[in-house]
Amino acid sequence: MRIGIIGPNQCPQLNKEELEIRKTNLKRVAQILAKTNTEILLTPDKNSLLELLGQEYLKKNGKKIYEVIPLDDDYEEHLNVELGELISCGKWPNQPSKYNEECDVMFCVGYGGMVMAEIGFSRYYNPKKIYIINEFISQKLPEEIGLDIEYINLDELENILKKLK
Repeated sequence: MRIGIIGPNQCPQLNKEELEIRKTNLKRVAQILAKTNTEILLTPDKNSLLELLGQEYLKKNGKKIYEVIPLDDDYEEHLNVELGELISCGKWPNQPSKYNEECDVMFCVGYGGMVMAEIGFSRYYNPKKIYIINEFISQKLPEEIGLDIEYINLDELENILKKLK
C-alpha cells in the first residue's frame, strides 16, 4: 500500500515559532511512517517541508519513497528528485491526477494550492479516503465538496496506518 503525503512545500504565512512546530510535527509523522513500514508518495520541493519529511523518513529507515515528478517539464530547479523512485507525470498539469493514480490513501499535512488539486482529484482518479491531520490545518474543508475525508489527530496516525495494512 502506498500512502500519499500531501501538504504545502512552503508555508510563508507561518511565523518562526509556528514553522518550528510544523517541522517538529512533520518529523513525528515521518517517524510513524517509517515505524509502520509504510511506502510513501511525495512531490517534494528543494529545501521544503515535504523534503524534510522525506529526509526524516529515510533517516528512520523508512521502507520506500516514490516521487511523482513532471519529467517532461521544468522540474530540476524546483524539486528534490534524490529521495526515491521517480514516477513521471509528464507535465505539471498532470501531477494531481497521476499522484492520485499512484497512491491508495492520502494523509494531508496542511493546505496549499496544489494540495487542493490533489484532494479534488481524489474523487476521480483511483478514488480514496483522505485523512487530514488536525495539527496541520486551521479549519476543516466545507462538507459540500463531497469527498471521503476524515479529520484525525496526530496521535491517531500510527493506529490508523496499522489498520490500513
